[in-house]
Order: sequence, then C-alpha cells, then structure tokens
Amino acid sequence: MKQWAINTDGIQERFSAALCQAFGIPPKYIRVDSIDSDEAIINICIRPPYGKNVIDSLNGTAPAAAVRMQAVRKCCCDLKANVESITLGEFDGVKKYAWSNNNPDEGQYWSNPINQDGKPYYCPSGWIRFGVKVAKDDKEFDANWDNWYVAYHGTRGENASKILTSGLRVSTAGCFYSDGISQVYVSPSIEYCGHPRYAFPWKQTTKNGEVRWYQLVFQCRVNPASVNKIDSETLISDEYKQTVTIDPNFDNGELEWIILGKNDQQFIKEDIICYGLMMRVSSVDPMTLTPCKWWKKSLNSDIYKK
Repeated sequence: MKQWAINTDGIQERFSAALCQAFGIPPKYIRVDSIDSDEAIINICIRPPYGKNVIDSLNGTAPAAAVRMQAVRKCCCDLKANVESITLGEFDGVKKYAWSNNNPDEGQYWSNPINQDGKPYYCPSGWIRFGVKVAKDDKEFDANWDNWYVAYHGTRGENASKILTSGLRVSTAGCFYSDGISQVYVSPSIEYCGHPRYAFPWKQTTKNGEVRWYQLVFQCRVNPASVNKIDSETLISDEYKQTVTIDPNFDNGELEWIILGKNDQQFIKEDIICYGLMMRVSSVDPMTLTPCKWWKKSLNSDIYKK
C-alpha cells in the first residue's frame, strides 16, 4: 500500500480514472479522501448524484452487481493490486478509534462503563472503530440519539454495504420471537456479536506472507422504546450453559435484545442507527484470542473453517 499512500506514478489518479470509466462518473465527481496503509483501506468520496448510482449498481441484482465488482477488480489488477471487498457509506475519518487496555495511547480506553440512558456501555477493547456519518455534526447527533442505548450487530463483510445503505434487515428465519414475527437482534456485548455465527471471520495473506484475520460488527444506537424484550444468549451448548460466561461485563441472560419489525417493513432504520463499523484485526485465528475462547463451548463456532 505504500505506493498508494505516496501516489507513486499517479496511481491514485489512474485508479480514480478507471473507476470513472467503470461506473460512468465524470472525473471531477470522484476523489481519494484518505488511505490507511496499515489496514489496506482506501476511502473514496463520490459526489452527488453519482454516489447513489454506484450504490444502486453494486447493491442491485446479483448478476449486475457481480459485473460491476469484476470491473472494480479489473481496475485494481491493471494497477497490480487486488480488491477483497467494498464497503459503501459515508465514513467520518476523524472518529477512527483503536481501543486497547494494553496500549491506551493508541486510541481511547476507559476502564469503567459509561451510563448510556441506564444501560452500561463498556470500552470495546481489541476493536477498531470507523465512524459512519449519520449527522452533519455532534450537535445534531446528540439531539437525535444521545439518549439511545449503545448496542452491536455482527455481520458478514459482504453484507456491510447493504446495512449501511438500507438499515438492518428484519428476519423470521433462524430465531423467532413468536409466531414468525419479524425482528432484529442486537446485543450490548460486542464479544457476543463477534461470534462466527454473526461476525463471520475471514483471512487474507499479505504479499509478505503475513496472515491477517478480520471480523466486522456494527455499533448502533437503539431507541429504548423499541426494545421489546431482553433475552438470554442462544449460542452456548446446553452442557455448558451453567459454567460458561460469554462476556464478564454482562450476564448471559441479557445478551439478546429483540427489536420487532413494524407492519411489513423489510428494514429497520428509524429505531436502530448504525453509526460505527467495528473491525477486529488479528494475526492469529480469532478463536485463540482470550475474549473468544468461549467459542469452543458454543454452537457453530467453526463454520468459518468449513
């Protein structure tokens, strides 16, 4: 990524020009905002009205989206690079935090929970946060959602863009509230949402041969009035339910918050605001990390290895 950061041979402009051709964007409507060399992430801004066109084309029908994705990959291959995933949304680069109790100087860390409208908000140690821009400034954000709960929702990498653009999709599959009523599950525990059933891990090998594992979890603000029920975890195998603690900050009986869908809506956007994209990056299989050792006593903990 070094050549991208220092713009060797105008690689940023060449990449932007290739994207313009692939998506039919006039050159003046696209720019490279920032480059994170450590995480191999390029943040690109596409000005209205063309941003919506890109989102629609990548989130459209499967065949059309696949064609566009191949076009992006070709842009990168022509520049001797590769693209693994695309996340769509407006990010706030100022609010990128890396929390670590071992090295607090790397980001923000607090040892005691923050009282968030009566619910505890614990420091998500071990995760990097990318802020998603949902308001024009902090004042507008606080006016709308300051008194809402903080919760998390695990996701696969390929689903992140659709959640950012459409909201969390309600479901009647897998887990039912009752009688097949549609709902969304969130949790106050990022470690619970980090389980492979929710935040499917994937790995990449760098050109230097280094292996990195990644997971994604959304940080949300949740309307307290929308939480229909607080329920127990559903991941621990029956024989271990009395002996395993998933997250030392929470009781196992309060790890699933149920938000019901309204009418026939497919996505929940009014009562759940996804305002942060949390990423865990590790050089080892996440199952071996200390916060994840409980996975071995849970259901579907090895689904990412199949």
